[in-house]
Amino acid sequence: MNTYQPIITQAGLNKAVNAKEKGLSVHLSHIAIGDRGYTPNKNDTALKNEKDRVETGDATDYKNGQFRVSGKFTSDTDYAVREVGFFLSDGTLFALWSHPENVLFYLTPMATVVQGFDLLLSAAPHDAITVTHNGDLKMYYDDVFMQMTQVQTEMLTAQTQTNTNIVNLYQQLAEKGLL
Repeated sequence: MNTYQPIITQAGLNKAVNAKEKGLSVHLSHIAIGDRGYTPNKNDTALKNEKDRVETGDATDYKNGQFRVSGKFTSDTDYAVREVGFFLSDGTLFALWSHPENVLFYLTPMATVVQGFDLLLSAAPHDAITVTHNGDLKMYYDDVFMQMTQVQTEMLTAQTQTNTNIVNLYQQLAEKGLL
């Protein structure tokens, strides 16, 4: 088994199958992270030590049972993320990843982590699963890059003005015969 492959919970599978039988779908809407490492079980209904839960910020459905979902995580404390849960809109834990030793990523108050997850849901009726999300997380980076561009433009403008001032001073000294 791949150490980074989440398992589908029994409750999640039941919800997806029941939805499919009724011609409906379940909505994967939230991602939760925690700091406890363990071997997940299909009967789990919650993370062992959930630290944060966010709406899915970006999602792609490849229409073959593979989904890519992302979340934007921040924290007031440092911790290693050792468990991740994918929740349906009704609060049901649909899929779960954890590992007794491996860390997925590390979160600190100094950084926002945008983490993407690839879910291969071949053990569930994927045509009964939709992913709801609150936007495109690439837009998060747009603001960061906009700020960087603004600062770089201001620095370039200041450097250009300094160079202009040096050239003008050089010309004035040359006109006075001091060079």
